[in-house]
Parts: sequence; C-alpha cells; structure tokens
Amino acid sequence: MNKIALAPLSALLITAFSAQAENPTQNFNFVSGGLQISEYNHDLVSSANAWGATTTDDTAGIYLRGSWNFTDQVFVEARSEGTADNDLTISHSLLGLGYYHPVNDNMTVYGLAGIAHSEAELDVHYWGFSNAKTTFSGDDSGLTGEVGARYQVMRNWTIEPAVRLAAYDDTLHELRLGNNIQLTRHFSVEANLQHRDFDELKETSYQLGARYSF
Repeated sequence: MNKIALAPLSALLITAFSAQAENPTQNFNFVSGGLQISEYNHDLVSSANAWGATTTDDTAGIYLRGSWNFTDQVFVEARSEGTADNDLTISHSLLGLGYYHPVNDNMTVYGLAGIAHSEAELDVHYWGFSNAKTTFSGDDSGLTGEVGARYQVMRNWTIEPAVRLAAYDDTLHELRLGNNIQLTRHFSVEANLQHRDFDELKETSYQLGARYSF
C-alpha cells in the first residue's frame, strides 16, 4: 500500500527536477535576483565624521536582472545592483538591446548594446548643536557593449560567460561567469562571479540568487 502511494509522488518529483522549459541557452525571457558580496583591491571610506573615518574593502547588497525576448531573436535587458557598508553605497545599472544566435543545441552566442550607469555615495556626518550630514557622490554614465555565450554543460547546468565594456571617462572592463542550475521547469539557481576593472579600482563580486524563466 505504501509503495502504491509513493509511486505517484516519486513520478512527480522526477518530472519536476528533470523537466525543462525551452532550450535554456535560447530562453531570454526571465527575471532574477539575489544577494551580492563585492570585494575591492583597496580600502574605501565607509563612514566619516568629526572624529575620524572607517574603511572597508567589501560591501554587501542585492542584484536584480530581467530580460524579455519580445520578437524573433531580439531581446531587451535591464540590470541593477546595489551594495553598501555603513554610509557607503555603490550601485551599477544597465539597460540594453540584444540579439542572440544559436550555434547548436548546446550553445548560443549574443551581443548587447545600451547605456550603463555607476554611482558611489558617502554620507559624512557632522555633530555640532544639531546633527547634520553631507552626501558626497560620484557617478558616471556611458554607452556599453557586451558579447557573451550560453553553453549547456549538463542537462540542468548552463554556464554564461560574458565580456562587457562601458565608455565612462575611463573605460570600465567587466568579465562575468554565470552559472544557472535548473531545478524545475521555470525555476533555477544562479551562482555568478564577476570582475570589474575601472581605472585603479578593481571589484570582484559574488552573486547567489534565483531565476524565474517564462
């Protein structure tokens, strides 16, 4: 009796974990997000007041990403991430239009062009007769271009390497390696690594989140 009861449940679990939507290397309809930790090659001021300042070489926050394949092999994509430590906040965003081309069943290449924005803000506090603070910020915007690929290593594991440049006052270089592990037909886990080189500042970020493909 127990075996009979367990049979449908086993079949359901097997179906859930083995089922896939369309070829994952060619599905550019998704939203994703999760946690992000960023590390830097030198210390950054994270808080400052009349008595001194503290520094940090890492920040933590969240990332969000969405893509819509609205016609043929053309898609629009938006990305946003923000990390912070004490009074320091660093954010990056991107909006672009892309085109993908399947090479075979296991590999797809794509290109993307758009606008990128990066910003850093630091709140500096002063104490006198009343509390006061001043916000120092630096930001840059410019055109950005990216080339990348999706390669299906195993049935439920796809890697997504990419290279991106952003035309700021100093060119930003970004290398990224995404890992997408599919759990069900629509849901998957993301484990991403990215490295940015901007003038003398270098940033390495680790992302862990979830993706919903539709």
